[in-house]
Amino acid sequence: MIFTLTKAVLAIFWIAWVLSLFSLVPDPYGQPVIWVGVALLVVHFLEFLLVRSKMAELQGGKTGFIETMVFGFGYWLPVLKGK
Repeated sequence: MIFTLTKAVLAIFWIAWVLSLFSLVPDPYGQPVIWVGVALLVVHFLEFLLVRSKMAELQGGKTGFIETMVFGFGYWLPVLKGK
């Protein structure tokens, strides 16, 4: 359940992030949302670099790049645990 909740929260956050890019989130929230999103992208990219070989091994060559960039550990941890 925690992974589903994490994915839902991140999906909502990414929608807010995209809206912030187009200045549709009111001040003073728009700029912090953008910076948090950039930080999350960096963290998720580092996560991807750490787990891509194991993911490719478990999924027949599929690394799950997009899923990891969007959902982070909410995507790759259940895959590695076999759930």
